[in-house]
Amino acid sequence: MQALLDFLTATRGIIFRIVEVGAALVAVIVLVYLLLGEASGVYVNAVVNNLVFLIDKISSETLVAIALVLVGYAYVTTRRS
Repeated sequence: MQALLDFLTATRGIIFRIVEVGAALVAVIVLVYLLLGEASGVYVNAVVNNLVFLIDKISSETLVAIALVLVGYAYVTTRRS
């Protein structure tokens, strides 16, 4: 059972690293767009257009719900340790 828990912990760590790298990549792409504007390239413009589309579709109630979930998660994890 301990081997399974160790495996799941390692897998979770790998998945979190992949997500962190992806978020950093999106942040760099947005930074390139902010620096170069429309001349930044087709791929950068497509990523920024997709982000703008996603932000337009998310309502303010959804943002509040996401914020509450994140605050609740942070509270539970700090209280546990």
